[in-house]
Amino acid sequence: MRSRSTGVLTSAVLAFAVGYVLWPPGYVYWTRVADVLGEPLTLALVALLAAVGGAVATLRLAVPLADLVAGSVLAYAVGMALLESVITADSPVHFLLYGGLVLWYWLGATVAAVGRSSRDDRAVSSGRPE
Repeated sequence: MRSRSTGVLTSAVLAFAVGYVLWPPGYVYWTRVADVLGEPLTLALVALLAAVGGAVATLRLAVPLADLVAGSVLAYAVGMALLESVITADSPVHFLLYGGLVLWYWLGATVAAVGRSSRDDRAVSSGRPE
């Protein structure tokens, strides 16, 4: 059984990595995608990928939802502190952007956790092992 601090740390590292890969500071490759697909569709794609990251964390790595939330809050705080110390931003839009990514990450994790829970409940009620 994994300790809570290990789950939070694992989730923090994963959430930080998802945020960095989806929207790397200083080099946002999505601008080229937005030129082709348009900005709204591109942002929807990024949000969907963040939700997939949260779902994968919940399903494949078996990170409990509470640990995932705590870890992603930690990753957000560390990431924003790093960004503020490295990049002089003209506006605080990066706080909103990465906050949005965290929310979509949570949404994907929550949907996966609810789906896993209902699947487990059906398996228990039918008497079949999952």
